[in-house]
Amino acid sequence: MSLQAILFDHDGTLVDSESTHLELWRQVVAPYQVEIREQDYWSHMLGVPIERNAADLIRLYRLDVEAEVLIRAKLDANARFLTGGFFPAMPHASDVLKTFADRLRLGLVSGSQRNCVEASLRGHGWTPLFEQVVTGDDVNRNKPQPDGYLKALELMQLDAGDCVAVEDTEVGVQAARAAGLPVVAIRNPLSSGHDFSPATAVVDSLKAAHDWIRSEFSI
Repeated sequence: MSLQAILFDHDGTLVDSESTHLELWRQVVAPYQVEIREQDYWSHMLGVPIERNAADLIRLYRLDVEAEVLIRAKLDANARFLTGGFFPAMPHASDVLKTFADRLRLGLVSGSQRNCVEASLRGHGWTPLFEQVVTGDDVNRNKPQPDGYLKALELMQLDAGDCVAVEDTEVGVQAARAAGLPVVAIRNPLSSGHDFSPATAVVDSLKAAHDWIRSEFSI
């Protein structure tokens, strides 16, 4: 295999966003006298699209509210957060991206909303590094379905065998594998219970993912 491109996930892979998302969701459900338990978030909501998050919250906490109401409240909470900042980068993220961008084409495939992703790209100066950016707003079916990865491949005019994906959650790995891509999965304490068995390789950090890709493909 001659590697031509790397397709990166966003939340948890390039940016440390999940703790912020948990706090924003807690704000959303506070009017219903509910506080989301950390274990519920890490077990059921980590890396999962907003629509499924809302449905899971209704189920887990028996909320008497429509999912669309929770979704809209979370989008509003996201927007308020993003007016004042952006998610912090994962360790070594900028160095890893710049190193790969000198050698390969880069794409970003996220299940998050475009405003969240673009805030990260602007804030960290990453916008010029990515040839294509596909978000949850750009596809009909979000992760774990393969639509985001398939759209990125189409836009970049690449075959799945030309690329490798970098993900940090079970649903992300499922999405990339369903699109036919090999996947490097980053396991961290928050995703310790996720099933990464379909991944091509499992590592413990973004830097380790960088090292594995460079060694495996001699770049």
